[in-house]
Amino acid sequence: MTTYWLVMAGAAAWAALVAAPASGVPDGTPSRQGSGAATSPAQQASARLMTVRQLIAEKRYNAAALALRRMAGRRDALIFERYEVGEMLRQVRSLLAGKPAGEPTASRVKLPAKPRPAAEVFVAPTGSDSAPGTKAEPLKSLQGAVNRVREIRNSGHWPRGGVTVTFASGRYPIAETVTLDGATSGTAGAPLVFRAAPGADVRFAGGRRLTRLEPIADAALTARIPEEARAHVRLIDLRAAGISDPGRLAPRGVGFGQDPMPELFWDGRALPLARWPNEGWERTGQIVEERNPSGGFTFLYANERMRRWAEEKDAWLFGYWGWLWADHGVRAAAFDAAQGRIAAAQVPSYAPRAGMPWFLYNALSELDAPGEWFLDSERGLLILYPPSDPARAVIEYSTLAGPFLKLTDAAHVRFERLTFELGRSNGIEISGGSNVLIAGCRIGKLRGSAVVIEGGRAHGVFGCELHTLGRNGTSIKGGDRKTLTPSGHFVENCHIHDFSRVDRTYTPAAYAEGVGIRVAHNLIHDSPGHAMRIEGNDHTIEFNEVHHVVTETDDQGALDMWFNPTYRGVVIRHNFWHHIGAGKDEMMRAGIRLDDAICGVLIYGNVFWKASEGLFGGVQIHGGKDNEVVNNIFVDCKFGVSFSRWGSDRWRQYTESEPFIKATTHDVDISRPPYSVRYPALARLRESPDINVVADNLAVNCGEFMTRDGGIQDGADNLIVKEDPGFVDAARGIFALKPEAEVLRNGIFRNVPFSEIGRYSHPLAVGSGMAGEPGRQGSKTKRPPR
Repeated sequence: MTTYWLVMAGAAAWAALVAAPASGVPDGTPSRQGSGAATSPAQQASARLMTVRQLIAEKRYNAAALALRRMAGRRDALIFERYEVGEMLRQVRSLLAGKPAGEPTASRVKLPAKPRPAAEVFVAPTGSDSAPGTKAEPLKSLQGAVNRVREIRNSGHWPRGGVTVTFASGRYPIAETVTLDGATSGTAGAPLVFRAAPGADVRFAGGRRLTRLEPIADAALTARIPEEARAHVRLIDLRAAGISDPGRLAPRGVGFGQDPMPELFWDGRALPLARWPNEGWERTGQIVEERNPSGGFTFLYANERMRRWAEEKDAWLFGYWGWLWADHGVRAAAFDAAQGRIAAAQVPSYAPRAGMPWFLYNALSELDAPGEWFLDSERGLLILYPPSDPARAVIEYSTLAGPFLKLTDAAHVRFERLTFELGRSNGIEISGGSNVLIAGCRIGKLRGSAVVIEGGRAHGVFGCELHTLGRNGTSIKGGDRKTLTPSGHFVENCHIHDFSRVDRTYTPAAYAEGVGIRVAHNLIHDSPGHAMRIEGNDHTIEFNEVHHVVTETDDQGALDMWFNPTYRGVVIRHNFWHHIGAGKDEMMRAGIRLDDAICGVLIYGNVFWKASEGLFGGVQIHGGKDNEVVNNIFVDCKFGVSFSRWGSDRWRQYTESEPFIKATTHDVDISRPPYSVRYPALARLRESPDINVVADNLAVNCGEFMTRDGGIQDGADNLIVKEDPGFVDAARGIFALKPEAEVLRNGIFRNVPFSEIGRYSHPLAVGSGMAGEPGRQGSKTKRPPR
């Protein structure tokens, strides 16, 4: 028989609590310390909510609406109570109107309707930019199309239904960034649309295809290549191939910015620069110079192999030199095999230490494995060990130094079903403006990020595949934190994978900073670092599936927030976090990590499956308070919720520190509206450190549910079971509860809308009829369990 650990108030107590007037209990601050106190704020809130749910079950909708309106005015309400009251009010209003309580489409963005265009411009690879742009005489390039749109705008007459630019199938080379501004914009009822023709495969390419691979005739070069590889390697003269700027490698990682760098792709796969070791890591010895004559640092490394590196003038060193959460690629200045020393030419952001992981790359003397390559920037030579028959492969080299598109103060512009690939920087950059929509596009094979948004209003990335990226999938900033004015930006229904390849930390699939950014219904996977980093207020993270991230870095979560206790109003609900980390339990990795004093976040209705490694639980809270972890499911997690408490002394020191004072009085003023009104718990920010709400959760086959909690959390009504409590199909990773499941009968735990998590079919989404797509939207069971 399934057994439960459950702390709960009895029915009589619930009724008494619901009837009681508002108690004045501080918003977000439990009145009692300890887990499961019968009169804790979490249980009082659960009792009030259960009574309303009973009214709804009895179809007493008017009574439920009245009770909900009364509850909505409570100043002492916890975050999850305010959230559930809002949700139930919407349901009751719908039921009173004779409609269903909820629809799966309610969580989906409503894209603006697109009117029939009054003017259409046609583009084809066989066209000419001196042509009129008709279907019979199309233009040739994206830049030519933008020039034609600018002419239409400058004519003083923008067509009533807007302008649509339609591209025929084909490959369109992009040699320079194409810019759009207010003079190349649409209006709300007359947008500017760039789209692929129906069924067309349109590719904007910021790189060249390479076909001429030759044996190496230079004896000196050949002598530097490992003997076992000499018969296999081939040379490509990049300048002879028409690439005037071969590009060069540059410092990379935390604190180094984002210099353009070239990459080589073989049948769509990024090939690694020749390295030692071919897989895995070496370890630094003693740091003998923290600042050497080259401006970098020097460490000990005893290996006879270093003798072959003496002639390496283009070699680089990548490592986690100071901490396992900060990566840096630095140029190698010198190799001293006799003394066993390696000198770097740059200093990383954090002081290097002994025993840290690193590897050598772009070393011709280590070109010994299929797929490796070496770049001689000065001579413009690329030396390659082909991984397969070059005659049957598509070999591509990125050449575009800037983004494909740069939009400044543009408005009501849409890009639909287009592919942007091969670049040394970012894909699309947007600053200012409003209502730019990137829909159903593929953006990938980039050294940088797919989409970067700075400021503006109501920009969206929808239904795209963002892949094979050196940095972020999306990096989005917007809204005004002082006034809490939302940006309205969103990332929805996208497939984002294989990102953070080059800069491997703090470059997530979704970076959101500011106010009111929504990240929803995305499928995100395969990254050495985290999937999301959230900074700011009133963001919504919902219905995403995230797996196989944080596979390399330490002290991270699939979603990370850090350091600012004024980041309030963030709701993380109904997401599926699974197979987080490397499956080795050797580092600290969580599904969600609230780091260094993050407070007031609602984590509601998520599913965490195998999302806990090291000392971290599925949720890790470090030094924060007033966070609420409610109605989540934890399956096969080492810990459900873990804590790294600061204690009263450290919290007091923090609240007296200059960064805290700046965050709470200068960056924003928490003592005045809108903060004092929107987040009343901020009035008690200095009080009751480390206390959070962990309530109404379901943990299945986990280790310790709460660890290092100190016995001070409001930990009411959590259900702990060992056996399957009634999931639809746990073996396949389908963690919706069957309607008859026992855990749903007591009315405390609410079923998670598991079937609604992840991507969905839409005419504008990649996977819904785009050329070459089979119609698959992604699955919550993509990979078998580890």
